Amino acid sequence: MTTSVGKVLAAVRSLLAGGGAFIVGNSLLGIVLPLRMAAAEYPVMLIGLIMAAYYAGLALGGNYGKRIILRVGHIRAFAAFAAVLATTALAYPMLFTAVAWIALRFINGFCIAGLQATIESWLNDRSSNATRGRVLGLYMMTFYLAVASGQVLVNVADVDGPELFMLAAALIALALVPVALTSLGAPALAGHRRLSVRTLYANSPVGVVGAGVAGMLVGSFYGLGVVFARGIGLDVAQSALFMTMVVVGGFGFQWPIGMLADRFDRRIVLAAVLTMVGVAWAFVAFASVSALSLPTLLGLAVLFGGAISSVYPICVAQAFDRLDRAHYVSASGRLLMIYALGAMAGPLLASAVMAVRGPYSFFAFESVVAVGFAVFVGYGVWRRPPIPADQQEPFVAVSSVTPVAADLDPRCDGPAARPV
Repeated sequence: MTTSVGKVLAAVRSLLAGGGAFIVGNSLLGIVLPLRMAAAEYPVMLIGLIMAAYYAGLALGGNYGKRIILRVGHIRAFAAFAAVLATTALAYPMLFTAVAWIALRFINGFCIAGLQATIESWLNDRSSNATRGRVLGLYMMTFYLAVASGQVLVNVADVDGPELFMLAAALIALALVPVALTSLGAPALAGHRRLSVRTLYANSPVGVVGAGVAGMLVGSFYGLGVVFARGIGLDVAQSALFMTMVVVGGFGFQWPIGMLADRFDRRIVLAAVLTMVGVAWAFVAFASVSALSLPTLLGLAVLFGGAISSVYPICVAQAFDRLDRAHYVSASGRLLMIYALGAMAGPLLASAVMAVRGPYSFFAFESVVAVGFAVFVGYGVWRRPPIPADQQEPFVAVSSVTPVAADLDPRCDGPAARPV
């Protein structure tokens, strides 16, 4: 019997509320920090280094956060991660030095990985095989709306003051309320069969390389996109709107691109998406130097956001098509690790290019990475036959933060769950 969306939502609403609150706070930090550094005239390479530290923490937290959860339990782990993250948010304006901010960003990323691992494993426990897809859909919708809301909140106070950091800390602290008061039992974090990166690459070169490229594109944009926007003359409110439209594009394009990826050779769809990244940035560059209207620039941001947000899920689907189902969760963890490494490298490489060539070279960096990978994908299409459409796993918009989220993926054989 089909379970209603209302019943599914009732079972997980406290978890979604808590997850949404800390994601809003973290998203606000993600835009305030580069704006604050740009206003202080930090060199763009230093900004890139500080923002890259977040993804280093994210990668480590994705691997080790699960151990902390297993040791102390879900509610205690969530409370600890949230408390440290809120403290970190308050420490930023008091310790405004490059070395301190690198350390704080690393801690920030580690805590976010731990928080999301806690929420995602809990959501999986509250899902049955029949409802897991809808729970993942609600979670991803919450995620995108929370990220967009955090971007918009940058307009409520002056970037140079401490108020936005205080607001971010308050939102993160509020995440504790619905989770601490939940009556849900603690779930189990099950083990899965291991899979080496070498074996994964042998089965799906496009999936492995694509995970790293997706990380480079997303990491460099969310680390330096607002610096680019300020560099081309947008004010703080317009820069925040530009970033928000990228998130809106990521949310809106998942379904249509996923539908195409399920009907045609995923590699061809992926190459088209990557080409769309290059074309969108070419038009952004043209809009920037030709003084086109802000609505045009925002429309291009939606197109670009939809494209870069679709690269990772397509690569996961491409890898799953060529693996045994027993390896899906392990493969997801490996791909997330590669994604995090790419996201670390992205801000470093992009900032180095921008330091030499100026803010307009940011679009060139993103375009070269995307189009270069599109050529690699095209070569793979020529060398290797496609998987027939009726033998493909369905496209799913997946999280790119923690390997625990793979258990929510309806394509994976998750552990036994309580029905909702």
